[in-house]
Order: sequence, then C-alpha cells, then structure tokens
Amino acid sequence: MVVIFITVIILVIQSSLLPFIIVNGIIPDLLLIMVVCLAFLWGERKAVAVGLMAGFIQDIFFGPSLGFFCLAKMLAALIAGLTSYEVYRDQIIGPMLTVFFVTFIHEITVFYLTGFFWGNTVSLITAIEQLFLPRAVYHFVLMMFFYPLFYRAEQKKFFYPSFK
Repeated sequence: MVVIFITVIILVIQSSLLPFIIVNGIIPDLLLIMVVCLAFLWGERKAVAVGLMAGFIQDIFFGPSLGFFCLAKMLAALIAGLTSYEVYRDQIIGPMLTVFFVTFIHEITVFYLTGFFWGNTVSLITAIEQLFLPRAVYHFVLMMFFYPLFYRAEQKKFFYPSFK
C-alpha cells in the first residue's frame, strides 16, 4: 500500500514539477529510479511485482497503451533485482551503475513496442544518442540522491508499517 502511494506521488511530481527542470529536453523517469531502488533492496521477486504495479499505474496515466511501461518496468526490475545479489546493497555505486544500464533496457523496450504498433520516426541509433544516453546519465546522477533515501527507509521498516 505504501509503495502504491509513493508511486502515485512520484507520478504527480514527474508530470507536474519536472517539466520545469528539464535538462537539454530530457525528463528523468523517477518511477524507474524508484523501481530500481526497490529492486536492489528487495530482490527480483518483489521487484517484478513492484515493476508491474508501477508500470501499470504509469500506463493508466500516461501510456500510449496498456502494457508498454508495465513490461518495460518489469524487465528493469527483474534485471536490477538479479544484479542486487552481486553487489553490496549499502554501497551506492552498484545501484548507480545498475540504473544506468537498466535505463537502456527500459527505453529500448518502450522504443520497440511503440515502433511495432505505431512505427518510429527516428532510428534506434539516433534515439540512443539523443535520448537514451542522456537519460541514463541523468538517472545515474539522480540515483546518488534517491538510493540513500530508499535505503534508509528500508532500514527503518518504512515500507512495512505496523498498525499497533
């Protein structure tokens, strides 16, 4: 329940405030950063569920069709969750590198899905150079700020509230 609330809050921030802080026409996907953070902390099983849920909510609000972001976020969560077993969770460089590479997987998945159904107006190489790489760098930098917040929240059991 807490994750659904955080997902909706992130989507509201992403759609209302982030367009005012665009860097070179690139808007970061804060939801992808959240999914990677939680995948890194929880492992691939819970991460896939979070990725599916977050992607589904994003599809409802902003998706061209149901399932595009759902599939992309699920794949990103799965890969990030599998990566989390190989890296220490309390060090920040692992999540930063993971979000960098997972951004490409997420964006290429969305690129091919939209291309399959509606066609793409740009080539994959152009999209990688002008959109995917800058967004991956943006996510890499933002992860320095977001991962410690999620790590501390997990340490304090914020995601598992007790109703005593």
